[in-house]
Amino acid sequence: MADDIKALTGDTLFQLPVANAIVTAQHSSRLVGLLLIDFDHADGLGNVSNHFPQQIWTRLRNTLRDTDTIIRMDSGEIGVLLPSVNGTEDAILVAGKIHASFAEPFQSENIRLNVKAHIGIALYPEHGNNADALIQQARVALGDAMRMKKSYVLFSHDAKRRRHSPLRMSRLRQAIVGDELFLLYQPKVIMRDGAVSGVEVLCRWQHPDLGVVLPDDFIPVAERTGLIVPLTLWVLYRSLLQCREWNETGIELGVAVNLSMKNLDAPELPTQIAGLLKSVGVPSKQLELEITESTIMSDPQRAIRNLALIRELGVSLTIDDFGTGYSSLAYLTKLPVEGLKIDKSFVQSMESDRDNAVIVRSIIDLGHNLGLKVVAEGTETRKSAEMLQTYHCDEAQGYYFCPPVAGPKVNEFLAAQSSPLRQPNSPTWSASENNLDNLSLVAPLTDIVNTQKHRYERSGKVNGDELPEFAFKIR
Repeated sequence: MADDIKALTGDTLFQLPVANAIVTAQHSSRLVGLLLIDFDHADGLGNVSNHFPQQIWTRLRNTLRDTDTIIRMDSGEIGVLLPSVNGTEDAILVAGKIHASFAEPFQSENIRLNVKAHIGIALYPEHGNNADALIQQARVALGDAMRMKKSYVLFSHDAKRRRHSPLRMSRLRQAIVGDELFLLYQPKVIMRDGAVSGVEVLCRWQHPDLGVVLPDDFIPVAERTGLIVPLTLWVLYRSLLQCREWNETGIELGVAVNLSMKNLDAPELPTQIAGLLKSVGVPSKQLELEITESTIMSDPQRAIRNLALIRELGVSLTIDDFGTGYSSLAYLTKLPVEGLKIDKSFVQSMESDRDNAVIVRSIIDLGHNLGLKVVAEGTETRKSAEMLQTYHCDEAQGYYFCPPVAGPKVNEFLAAQSSPLRQPNSPTWSASENNLDNLSLVAPLTDIVNTQKHRYERSGKVNGDELPEFAFKIR
């Protein structure tokens, strides 16, 4: 068992148990609570969790249930997952107990430090329907708690809308040129053999005041203001640079970038894409563009013309979020696309909703009958991965395999993929029903491995008594 919080560190390490708790909650009337904790102090020591990790761990473990998960986030906050709460009052009660547990000063041989804990609270499903969103909303609430000097703040959509005023969001142009945007990559896994076929590129905005802003908050603004065109070109350029970096290390990996309606309306887009591919030096076959049904059907004739020009470059095209729009099958046969991506809303609920399972299977059959590759996004559990295999889905992506991660973490994931095949029905997937073994492939586990040597093996034959503390919380 870990004896301090520094042994359990990393945003990506936190995302999988949060995603698993959300999937479990979908089958019950209970909620998922997520708390982020940070500290105020006046001694200039920097991050408190760096100096008193064991004391933080002990106080939290003595306050929380055995089923609750504790993680130290990359930026130093402490994350607490409450996988099952009855309502808002439960989460607030826990926050009050945590706050009280830090009333006593931290103490070491040379230091006695008085601190005040601040806590941000977010709840599934009220404040977010996936791990990324829930962590982000808790981070927003924590920022409010720190700024207002409150013990805790419960996330509020109204408060967030007030912060995301047009004046603040008008900084998006500056963000594009000022290096405030960054990219994450989520691997797509071939269901037949567990190999990685490529990655989807996801953009985030590191706002100086608001923290990490998700695309749902800034992409609509970019589309309204016309900034979506330079933003997309920036994403394409940076994605191709990362692709070239992988190529130079012997890793041939394609990147998939989303296009909006305004991108597709621009007649110069094919020329711009060709110029980027040539200037960066990446083969066109390694670039994939994803376009939603609604984007295509807003002006299908123009879409077909532009997409045909892009396809002539050797770039592959996929219809994204398939099943949520209103595409005509007649147009679907005319589009120069190579694949369909099933919308995650169907995949995430198909275990409990027979109708959605039928929809998923029907889309897979439709895609195959049209000669298209089919990808399922939002694969978050072992059961959903097994269902997709049974339905002969070609590829899948989601937290079950790997959350969105930075470029170097993709390298770690790929290195692990070179071990025996990691299909859902393979012995190497059997460490737990929630793919505990695969967690070690995508999370920054260096500290855990060093601290917990020989505590568990990748073979799947794991002694429950020897699992590190975090493992008990996600099984």
